[in-house]
Amino acid sequence: MKRLITALLSLAVILLPGCGVRPEQEPTAIEITAATPSSQPTPDDGPLTVTVYYIRNERLEPVERSVARASAATVLSLLTAGPTRREVTTGLRTALTLQPLTLTTDEKTPGTGDVTVTPDFTSISGQNQLLAVAQLVWTVTELPGIDRVRLSSNGKPLELPTDRGLSRIPVGRDDYMSVAPGSPPEPPESSTVATASAAGPG
Repeated sequence: MKRLITALLSLAVILLPGCGVRPEQEPTAIEITAATPSSQPTPDDGPLTVTVYYIRNERLEPVERSVARASAATVLSLLTAGPTRREVTTGLRTALTLQPLTLTTDEKTPGTGDVTVTPDFTSISGQNQLLAVAQLVWTVTELPGIDRVRLSSNGKPLELPTDRGLSRIPVGRDDYMSVAPGSPPEPPESSTVATASAAGPG
């Protein structure tokens, strides 16, 4: 009996290495199925509200707009689109012309937003020039992480009008307190942003 057990154990020792997992010569791709997104609404669903600054009685006035996505490009597009026709009839206007604007940031100058404007911007004159810059500065500094603004055109920084004269350095809201708003933002209109018409400099 002992001889039989010994023989069986010896056979098991010989067979066991053949039952192991052998390494594959080539890696095998494993398909991973993505989880199906939940159909339940999330807190981020629905329109968002952003604030842009227009002009009433030669001072800035904040106006809220409903948007699907609160990106810098969306905010700048809303700003240059100007007030709606109904808002114009109430005395709201803009000193900005309808033009594409781009916003970038640089890690070397944290807190500063660099706005690229077109040559049309430099053609704005008089008090409208200060108001146009103030509109941009107050609107852009509504965005998180930005408290100063630098403007450039054709790759060259612009000298900006402020309450204290021309500035070659980034400017902030404190440079335009002479036209600072004195009232809370107007609520968003029920009409869509796409139907808004621009009101040119007055």
